[in-house]
Amino acid sequence: MASLNILHLYPNTLHLNGEAGNVLALKRRAELAGFKVLVKFAEIGETLPKVRPHLVFIGSGTSQATLTAAEHIIKFDRELHGWVKQGTKVLAVGTGFDLISQGLILPDGTTVNGLGMTNTTHRVTGNHLVGEVVVDADFAGFINSDREIIRGDDAFALGRVQRSDEVSLVGYLDGYSDGKVWATNVQGPFLPMNPSFADEILAAIFPTYVNTDSSRTLDSLAAKARKAISIRVGN
Repeated sequence: MASLNILHLYPNTLHLNGEAGNVLALKRRAELAGFKVLVKFAEIGETLPKVRPHLVFIGSGTSQATLTAAEHIIKFDRELHGWVKQGTKVLAVGTGFDLISQGLILPDGTTVNGLGMTNTTHRVTGNHLVGEVVVDADFAGFINSDREIIRGDDAFALGRVQRSDEVSLVGYLDGYSDGKVWATNVQGPFLPMNPSFADEILAAIFPTYVNTDSSRTLDSLAAKARKAISIRVGN
């Protein structure tokens, strides 16, 4: 039986919107497909595990928590990039996206260095955009962010918001995906709500992975949740 090893970074520091649900979604879908799953955790002040994980997950936190995490994670820049070169995948949600970007520009103009795993630079605008969003039939959720995303190339974006109950979010270009790294500002239960991305990540780790009939109930519930958002924001 193949094993899936997940490293959840800073779960007690970056847990603003229940992002641990994304790890649980990957764990459950992998188990239903017959994989054994081991989840390890590393908090601020702790070292990374010696065994390279298949996936590193980073969630979202308050502004101060994110700055604290940024100061800590940059110490592992070389090690994390080395893991990615060897095949480790990365999923970052909310302010975790800031941490793996080129950098985060603060209101005073100071730039906090990120890991440089995406082609994006993020700027704190102070103007929070909050609302439910529909990107497409298989991608919906909730955004609460005051970040301007400056992109080197739109080709790696995860998707563009088509509808939202916050007018300013319509047209918003979200996320990043290059087959090694996935990031999004669709927060909270990103993968439970949008399981096609969970399957994409698992298939990138294990080419033999296939979505099984056992996941159909989860898929159906997710589809209903996305449909409910679609109805609320207007078809």
